[in-house]
Amino acid sequence: MNILLGYANSLSRDFAQNHLSGEGSGLNVMTAGSFADCLQLAPDFKRLDLIGLDLEMPDMDGVHGFREMRKATADRVPVAVMGASANSRLINDFLLAGAAGYLPYSMSAEALLGAIRLIIAGEIFVPAGLTADNHTPDNANQLTKREREVLDGLLSGKSNREIAQHLSLSEVTVKHHLKGLRSKLGAKNRTHAVCRAIALGIG
Repeated sequence: MNILLGYANSLSRDFAQNHLSGEGSGLNVMTAGSFADCLQLAPDFKRLDLIGLDLEMPDMDGVHGFREMRKATADRVPVAVMGASANSRLINDFLLAGAAGYLPYSMSAEALLGAIRLIIAGEIFVPAGLTADNHTPDNANQLTKREREVLDGLLSGKSNREIAQHLSLSEVTVKHHLKGLRSKLGAKNRTHAVCRAIALGIG
């Protein structure tokens, strides 16, 4: 999977290169330091699976710049926005404009990888607290050890079979733990469970 991330800060670009790409992640990460540079790279959209735009880039120009990027890629590549902080109204403006999600700087490398995979899979990712779906289920923080291990496998993009092999369990047992995990997170399916875990900060 090929992703392009535009960050204003050089440290953020280094972080993306060092912690998101490499063996095991399945990601090839390209970075740029300005919106103009992102636009220049965007025409190669046939090779891109995701574009992330830092709202702090001085030439980003908010939703207008976002729409310009969508136009440059003919709306064929999911485009997410990134930033240090944002309010629900601002994020909603981007979502209405077609954003694939919002990725805050505060996310750990593992959580960011999980969110990126969800977006590439066709989901929209927004952290809990910035959407209407911000209620934390009462038992979301009461996952068993096995449920957390299964969740770790989901966050790593493993299939049920791979999780079972890694934990020396049967697939039936993994499905049982996955059912409990979904129930505690208030998730409809495994993809939603990953999204909820990351959004709630318990992944």
